[in-house]
Amino acid sequence: MEKIEYSFADEVASKFCYDMDNKKIEIHFTGYLDLINKKHVENLCVLIIDNWKNAKCKVDGEKKFDKLDKHIGIISMILSLEKQNDELVLYVNTIDNRYLTLIFIESKLYLNVANDLKS
Repeated sequence: MEKIEYSFADEVASKFCYDMDNKKIEIHFTGYLDLINKKHVENLCVLIIDNWKNAKCKVDGEKKFDKLDKHIGIISMILSLEKQNDELVLYVNTIDNRYLTLIFIESKLYLNVANDLKS
């Protein structure tokens, strides 16, 4: 498992953008948890997931994953975020109070922090 250096466990998203044609998701936050320095950083930031080869999604309680477009909703919180080999796995809550597992295959992950970029 590849280590991700940031977390959004207690952060509510302030903006969500999904560009299905260009395979890009942007989730905006007002802060994040720096897992390296073990401190909360209060700074506008954007988590970017893009260029995925494949993406799938399932609603909590269901067994089967479907195409991302079938269940994707506006993400309000990222409850967990991990990278396992070529898979990026997110467990999220949406504004309509659904819990989703999202899997992105061979994606790029970036955190853009007010004029700083972390991969």
